[in-house]
Amino acid sequence: MSELLKQSNQSLQEFLDKQEEVERESFVIKDDSSANWALRKIKQAKQQKEDNNALAIAEIEKINAWNKLENEKVQQDIDYFQGLLAAYALKKREENPKFKSQKLPNGRIRFKKQQPNYVYDDDTLLESLKNSGRTDLIKVKETPDKASIKKAFVAQEGSLVDPDTGEFIDGVTVIEQEDKFEVIVNE
Repeated sequence: MSELLKQSNQSLQEFLDKQEEVERESFVIKDDSSANWALRKIKQAKQQKEDNNALAIAEIEKINAWNKLENEKVQQDIDYFQGLLAAYALKKREENPKFKSQKLPNGRIRFKKQQPNYVYDDDTLLESLKNSGRTDLIKVKETPDKASIKKAFVAQEGSLVDPDTGEFIDGVTVIEQEDKFEVIVNE
């Protein structure tokens, strides 16, 4: 929106506000005109929120781009020096096959034993465990089908009741809620 259009829109809003003789502290909706004014104020406030969010997102994107660029430069330095240290440590290990670590004033260089990685093909593994009779190594998770429960039972006095048997179902509390008031402004 151009600056001139924003200014004239703002002037129009100020004029309309004065025409309505609105005071925020003592204002009461007394007719359709004042209700429409309140809807207009909500619409303006929502637009201001959208504008604020758009500005914030644009600035955050700029900051994130700067941060990423700066950190990439620094990471190159880290990678470079770690490579030099790795070459130095490998040289020390060639000279002394028992070399594992060395403590220095600003840190430590070391070779650390790692655990093996396991790559699972779940479908094949499940089939293999079933075929070998090792179902004790298979997890089975039981969960209630809540959507079907709502359809199968009837809410009555804060509980669920089986309509066929009249039996109350344990484990569910039904909390009735009042109608929710909603304001919908035209865009």
